[in-house]
Amino acid sequence: MIKHFLFVILLIGGIYYYWTTRPVEHGPGVVAPETPVQEVTYNEDKFTYKGFEIKPKANINLEARVLSIKNYYFDQYSELIPTDIVVGWGPMSDERNLNSLMVRQSDRSFYYEMAKPPIEKNAMWQHASNMHLIGSTQKIRDKINTLREGHIIRIEGYLVNATSNKDGWTLKSSMKRDDIGKDSSELVWIKSLTIL
Repeated sequence: MIKHFLFVILLIGGIYYYWTTRPVEHGPGVVAPETPVQEVTYNEDKFTYKGFEIKPKANINLEARVLSIKNYYFDQYSELIPTDIVVGWGPMSDERNLNSLMVRQSDRSFYYEMAKPPIEKNAMWQHASNMHLIGSTQKIRDKINTLREGHIIRIEGYLVNATSNKDGWTLKSSMKRDDIGKDSSELVWIKSLTIL
């Protein structure tokens, strides 16, 4: 009897996990057409958050499709940035292109696995970004934890540099759309996060 009960509990738990984490599908077509808007800021003062010094470098406003999500628990940045997401816009928000590749995240960056690029490789990199997310409020941090692949999201906030007052490291946000590799990620202080 107990075994049957545990089986039912595990089954319900598995169904709930699948239902709340499964990718969101949209069908063919571009679902996030606009390029992120980024404007350098000169007047924002640095501030302290959880023992880290945060320096805004640019305003960022974007609407994009979540392509991949990865949580980090044990690296040097995880206390400040537990979650990275890869987002895509324009052709990299179109399921026709995404169905022929896999987006992988590792070591705070991302890469593609594919047999053949669905579009020109440069366009793939220019229309996607790995973002280190810092939620400015508990409500935003909770919302980050509900994100799923395929969600269309709107983010308003800052691209920032962050310095650990305890360990002395500094992590700088990329400020370009065409860079590739480990130092090409955006570090985003999120003032507003909307799942559309």
